[in-house]
Amino acid sequence: MKLMTNIAMIALSAVAATASLKADTNSVATGKDVKAPVVAAPAATSPFNLNISENYDSRYMYRGVNVVPNTGILSTTVNPIWHITANDTLSVPIWFATAVGKTFNNGIQNYRELDIPVNYTHAIGAWTLGAGYENYSYYNVPGNIPGGVGIQNEINENIAYTYTNSWSSWTPSLTYYQELGTPVGYKYGSVFPGSSFLSPSLAATIPLTFLKADGSITFNPNTQYNFSFRYNASAMGNTTSQNKAYTGGNNWAIQLPVTWQITKLVSVTGYVAYSLQEHNLATGYGTTAPSTVWGGASVGLSF
Repeated sequence: MKLMTNIAMIALSAVAATASLKADTNSVATGKDVKAPVVAAPAATSPFNLNISENYDSRYMYRGVNVVPNTGILSTTVNPIWHITANDTLSVPIWFATAVGKTFNNGIQNYRELDIPVNYTHAIGAWTLGAGYENYSYYNVPGNIPGGVGIQNEINENIAYTYTNSWSSWTPSLTYYQELGTPVGYKYGSVFPGSSFLSPSLAATIPLTFLKADGSITFNPNTQYNFSFRYNASAMGNTTSQNKAYTGGNNWAIQLPVTWQITKLVSVTGYVAYSLQEHNLATGYGTTAPSTVWGGASVGLSF
């Protein structure tokens, strides 16, 4: 699941957090994980939700890397959610993306990606524990075999705590990802097997009541300092054949989204984001700039 989708999912839970703020300023919003957020539980008569969003990102930045340089991506998210109990949730936020335009002269303008995650979360008071699996499928990637196809398998574990006061809620979290599958350079290979990625994060939900007194417009900043354990590659020269698996501080990133929950069904989100990395992180088609600013927008439906 990529940035605009993640922001949109966080935004869909913001209204529930706002309602909690207004109803009980001493309570905390539960069931919200920054890396795999869960929309607040509906009425007991409806244990199932469906969230759909159409997203645009001006750059495909993922874990500090500009994945498809020089172009943006359009994506669709379809996320069925099962509230198993009041504290247990299972979600499958399927994500399909396509590059908007050309990148390099080698013609990866047809880049496509399909991600299928399965996320489970359990709330214990203000705490949220989670675990998940994600399958990534990459299409039309020069150098991948066979036919430009790559497959990545990933598992993750996460923990988050949400603190709520009279005007906002704050959620520090920690998510750890581990990579499974075929090494780069082999059939369907696209990962360094056994590599991992650690993402400490701090997110907030702040109702902008000076714009809408009902709290339906929220500011949802999110920042991370990430660590790569052979997950990303660092370009040691001018050709990708010289890339080596990198271990160390990966990047610092901040996202600044604003969401307007227009109706119970419809929401819109816009964001600007920034990423800083000083390790010459490789994209597979070059290197990522040390400093990158980008943005995006999303329209969401929640049933």
